[in-house]
Formats: sequence, C-alpha cells, structure tokens
Amino acid sequence: MNTSAVARLLNVSHSTIQRWVTQLNMEVERNQLGHYQFSDEDIALLRKIQDQLNEGIILQKVSISEKKIRKATIHSEPNKEHDQLLERVTRLENGLKTKADDVVSYQLLQHRSEMEEMHKLVKKLEARIEALETPTGRHFDYFLAAEEAAATKKTKKRPFIKMIFGNRKNDSSSWSTADSD
Repeated sequence: MNTSAVARLLNVSHSTIQRWVTQLNMEVERNQLGHYQFSDEDIALLRKIQDQLNEGIILQKVSISEKKIRKATIHSEPNKEHDQLLERVTRLENGLKTKADDVVSYQLLQHRSEMEEMHKLVKKLEARIEALETPTGRHFDYFLAAEEAAATKKTKKRPFIKMIFGNRKNDSSSWSTADSD
C-alpha cells in the first residue's frame, strides 16, 4: 500500500505517516520511484504508533519492535560521511568565492591603473593643444620666427638683384624699367 492509502486507513495525513517513518527510523520498502510501499506488518506497526501517540506518549518516546527499526549505525555512518562531504564542499565553495573576489579585486586595480594612465595622457594632450592654440605658445613663436625669416629672405633678394644689375634708375637703358617693377 502507498503512503496516501495508509494515511486514509489511519485517518491521518500522508505527511504524518512520512514523519513517523523518518523520525522512528522505520525500515519500509520503497518502489522504483522512491515512494514508500507499506506491508501489512508495517501498517500494524503504524497502528501501534498511533495508539501510543493517542495515549499521550510523545513521538520520540514511542517504542516499536526492533525488527522494523533501521539500524542506527548504518544510518549514522552515511550521515557522518555526508556531513564530511558537505563540510568539504562548503570549504571549497568558500575558497572559490575568495579566489573569485581576489581576481575581481585585481582586475579592478588594473583597470584603475589603466584609467589613471589614460587620464594623464589626456591631460598632456590637452596641454599640447592649449600650447598650440595660444599665441604665446612655443610652437606659435616658432611659426612667427619662420614667417619673419621668410619675410627677411624676400627683402634680401632685392638687394642681391640690385647688386647684380646695379642701380639703373639713372641709366636710360631698358634695364631701368625692368628694375622698377
């Protein structure tokens, strides 16, 4: 019989039946899906449990036959191993979280360093642009010096030409008209 059928038979809920089985460590067969399969002997034992509870005995003090109680040593061994595995998994998870936090912290520091370097570079570029745009800037002075040098060259060419051809304004030849241009 399944849990719901036994619960109807004893006039209790199916969760009550499950609680009795687990808290009293009863050995009850299970089907392929893992559901309890109660035999007539199991149902008789559950009736005795119900009678004791109705008499006012608390569940932890209910006595049942030794045959249907799961061996405590068998049950405690897997629990001990289970607890050890659970503790190990917890330690590993905590270690993993710590490593992940460390990696993220390192990455944040790296990004911050890169951002500071980029900020310094932007400041340098701003200063260069400012220097190029202002008339008192070093580059602007160089530009003015280059313009003055070009203007000086033009004025120097004229005397060089006069040196070659001479001053022919007083001369009535055809060179005087070319020189005056």
